[in-house]
Amino acid sequence: MASHYALVSHGRVLGYTAAAFPAEEMPAGGRAYGVSLLALAAGGGAGMCVLLLPLCDTTAWAWRLLYVVPLVALPLIRHIRRTLPESRRFRAPHPDVRLAGHGGRFWLLATSGFLLNLFIAPASQFQNEFLRDERGFSGGDISLFTVLTGTPGFLGVVIGGRLAERGRRLVGAVAVLVGVWSTVLVYLTTGWPLWAWSATGSIIAAASIPALGVYGPELFPTSLRGRANGVITGLARVGSVVGLLVAGTIADATGRLGPAMTLLAIGPTALAVLVLVAYPETAHRELEELNPEDARPSS
Repeated sequence: MASHYALVSHGRVLGYTAAAFPAEEMPAGGRAYGVSLLALAAGGGAGMCVLLLPLCDTTAWAWRLLYVVPLVALPLIRHIRRTLPESRRFRAPHPDVRLAGHGGRFWLLATSGFLLNLFIAPASQFQNEFLRDERGFSGGDISLFTVLTGTPGFLGVVIGGRLAERGRRLVGAVAVLVGVWSTVLVYLTTGWPLWAWSATGSIIAAASIPALGVYGPELFPTSLRGRANGVITGLARVGSVVGLLVAGTIADATGRLGPAMTLLAIGPTALAVLVLVAYPETAHRELEELNPEDARPSS
């Protein structure tokens, strides 16, 4: 169930930086789809770690091996750093813009990140604990559950990327709302409904990745794109901390995670409304149209 949210939240600092490349290089009608392909690649890496979860059942210290696996990618990262060029928009002359002039967009996305992370962080962090302690899953069972219910999420990413090129807001709002409440039902059910709701939430929530993930790069000019999203990421982490504290407190008091997830789902529900009423529609609009500063040559 957390697998589709992991695509949205894991490595968010890196994610915003990487998302800037397809946003700056793709045509106006392909930015969301480009982000969806990037998300699929990220999901493949996360899936490799999930497949290794049965190692945790072997010995008490084996969980540490999961943190060694990503080191295999270090040589590839070094190669990419040397060969990947800067985007054409970054190389082009562009003015140095201050964050103060984009406060409305900044706080819109920062508030969105806070509301989303209120639910994402505990839903992801406590998933394995919930399956193990409340549903009696072993490490192998958790791997099987995550793979079988999370893998279909790639359909949501691809389809969501296509639909988001027609309009971002409706796709993003529906995906967040249905995905979050499907995950809440996972925490409240047992047996086959637990598996069914997780798969449903995985597919639908994954559509929010291209629909909403593209807003960070789109709503800021070139000189501000990475800096603004870095600060937004830091502020959104406050939502993660609050969500984890609330979920832990309620779970300790009730002995279950379901009530905590039900309460915290209010945050993403509010976000869905915010997307519909406050987000601009950016589909098929050039970045220079969304950020007129970049249309003027730098002095």
